[in-house]
This record gives sequence, C-alpha cells and structure tokens, in this order.
Amino acid sequence: MTPKFKTRDVEKSLYTNYLKRAEECFHAAKTSFATEEWNSATISAIHAVIAASDAMCIYFLGKRNASESHNEAATLFKSIKPDDKEINTNANRIARVISVKGMAEYEEGLVFRAGAEKALKDCERFLEYVKEKLPK
Repeated sequence: MTPKFKTRDVEKSLYTNYLKRAEECFHAAKTSFATEEWNSATISAIHAVIAASDAMCIYFLGKRNASESHNEAATLFKSIKPDDKEINTNANRIARVISVKGMAEYEEGLVFRAGAEKALKDCERFLEYVKEKLPK
C-alpha cells in the first residue's frame, strides 16, 4: 500500500533518467570530496540519493515522491516491499543522508570532512544497491 502523501506518477521506463541523474550527482560528490569541498560533496550525495530513490520507486511503483518534504522519500521507498530487510536498511540510508539536507543547503553551519564522508559512504552503498536491483 502506498503511503498517503503527495506523489507523482511517472512512466516506468523513465527510471533510467533518474538513475543517470543519481550517477552524475554521485560522480560530482566524489569529485568535490577529492578536492576537499565538503559542502558540495554532501549536497551532491544528497541529490544522488534522492534521484536513486526516485529511480527505484518509479521502476517498482510507477511513482516518485512529490511532497514538500524529502523525508517522505524513505517512506515511499519502504513501500516497495515493506517487510524486506534490504529495503528497510536502504530506506534508513536514505533517511540518514536526507537528514543533513537542511543543514548542508540552508543553514549557517558548514559540513566538515567526517560529515561528508558519512554521506558519501551511505550514498555509495545505496547507489550500489539500486543499480543491483534495477535492469541494466
């Protein structure tokens, strides 16, 4: 059962566009991390996770999160297969990465190496999982 928040129907074949976006954002995150641009690395990792989550939801549910809260992305992702351990593990990765979005993008504080490293690690593991589950 799909949770009760705003979603947008998307044609299943378009999941590849979201996956490409995720891969490009992850590449940008790694590049920024290598040049010690911690904020940019974190922001790019966040957007990679959101796009990868959208790709999975589009492929398996035919919809993506469209609510004003990106936190709903993890909830929608979980609805793909609610009792699946891997789905729940990866929904937690989504939630962890998205939890720093406000601070990384809008607040006065800055992201430092440790925070960027955590975001990239979760992003990489999540993206690997998504690519494993979606057709090539």
